[in-house]
Amino acid sequence: MTSILNLENMDWGKKITIAYSSFVVFMVGLVYLCIQQKDIFLVTPDYYKEELAYQEKIDAMNNVAALSTDVNVDYTKQGLLVKFPEEVLGSKGQATLYRPSNAGKDIHLPFQLTQNTVLPISTAKLDKGLWVLKLNWEQDNKQYYLEQKLTL
Repeated sequence: MTSILNLENMDWGKKITIAYSSFVVFMVGLVYLCIQQKDIFLVTPDYYKEELAYQEKIDAMNNVAALSTDVNVDYTKQGLLVKFPEEVLGSKGQATLYRPSNAGKDIHLPFQLTQNTVLPISTAKLDKGLWVLKLNWEQDNKQYYLEQKLTL
């Protein structure tokens, strides 16, 4: 049986040329596919500024860990229910639903915990898939930050 590429009778120079040419064609194909993508988003427009302020975020996460009870996030048919500890009553902040695959779908919701420690967040208009819930709040000049991945 004969084939187009008879590797047994081919010298090593032709084999190297075929292997190198195959690699080049593969790489050119990958570059072409990457150039054709239209939905490439930066994680955040102020990446470097946020990276420099990361120690503040670490301190805020440590403040959350020091609370008497955990912040619970429950996913129900109505949406998300974020339950804060009683000690953060009176605080205000912002809940962000971050969509890693498309920054244009991020949702920012300001909140204030004046009478209730439960924050309802509707998920009716959200796409299915991975979301990251980011909670920033402040109470008595003390910053708090919590981040939790969700699959809707």
